Amino acid sequence: MEKRPTLGFSPPSLATRARWLSYLQFVLLPFGAVIAALMVGAFLIALTGTDPRFAYQKMWEGIARSNYQVGLVLVKATPLMIIGLGLGFVFNTGVFNIGAEGQLYMGALLGTAIAIQDWRLPAWLHISFSLLGGFVGGGLWGLLPGYLKARHNINEVITTILLNYIAIYIVSYFTHGPLRDNPLAEAALPQTPEVQASSQLPLIWPPTRLHAGCLLGLALALVLYLVTYRMAFGYKARAVGSSPAAAHYAGMNTTLIMVIVMVVSGGLAGVAGTVEILGVQHRLRDMFSPGLGYSAIAIALMGNNHPLGIILASVLFGALQVGANNMQALAGVPVTIVDVLQATVIFFVAVSAMVRWRMPLGRLFPGKREGSRSS
Repeated sequence: MEKRPTLGFSPPSLATRARWLSYLQFVLLPFGAVIAALMVGAFLIALTGTDPRFAYQKMWEGIARSNYQVGLVLVKATPLMIIGLGLGFVFNTGVFNIGAEGQLYMGALLGTAIAIQDWRLPAWLHISFSLLGGFVGGGLWGLLPGYLKARHNINEVITTILLNYIAIYIVSYFTHGPLRDNPLAEAALPQTPEVQASSQLPLIWPPTRLHAGCLLGLALALVLYLVTYRMAFGYKARAVGSSPAAAHYAGMNTTLIMVIVMVVSGGLAGVAGTVEILGVQHRLRDMFSPGLGYSAIAIALMGNNHPLGIILASVLFGALQVGANNMQALAGVPVTIVDVLQATVIFFVAVSAMVRWRMPLGRLFPGKREGSRSS
């Protein structure tokens, strides 16, 4: 049978279509999750008697009405980005670290303990020591559950959740006791003295509050991208995440890999806690975190554990936080509704991640592999 003439264009292969559908899924599912959360939020706002369109208008104005607001969005996004990068790194290995909140607290504690010392150091050195202390504090808090998971197969979800509570109470003890500022005053708050000026992160976009921690987060994203996708260790870590048994039979030290990624993940959470103290709060307070470690889990899932996706997701969450606060102040939306809106976003993001994991669109085209010959 004579073949029809073609114009030089051949349709994409099944593998190519599956790959593009997978990319489309990566973009559309998180976007749809945010839209669904905003629709639920509009319904709840309407129940309070406030016009949802007016409320969301004030929310948008709170995000982009001035350079100061944009800078505030990036300030809110910075610790979420750093924690999310560590979580994405460990999630790629198949280890589910729920302990970022506790690792954040322990890193902030050790980093602050260094930052409040008057050692007469140059600023760059004092900041470096403080950040290193934050990494060590968070990394050590991730070492134990990582070792228990890798060596004895003890569920890391349980151990990290338990360690979260222990870390929070340890910080509470130090802010009420040994590190408390002016402990003799009856009205003294449970907080440490202010960190030394030499340890405070410099502002990079005056007069906004954006500090150098944002640049640190972007640098860490680049490093983790190179490690995960361009280096042998990243390949091994992802192989362990795909099939630990196969990685073990291939000669990989799965125990060591799991421990290392947990230490790195915990260390980055500790760095995030230290960055929050050195760049924003300037002193460690009891219960200083509004759940940053838990929010970062949704950010890592929304970003598909990829550094670029995590950066974008953290900026989105920072914008939602700033915009929601403005919506509460100018539109009169109750603070409880604002909290529910943020929690709804996290819920739908988690659901979208589960859908992406259980029903990848690439499997809709299970045709023969490229290069295989027809019989």
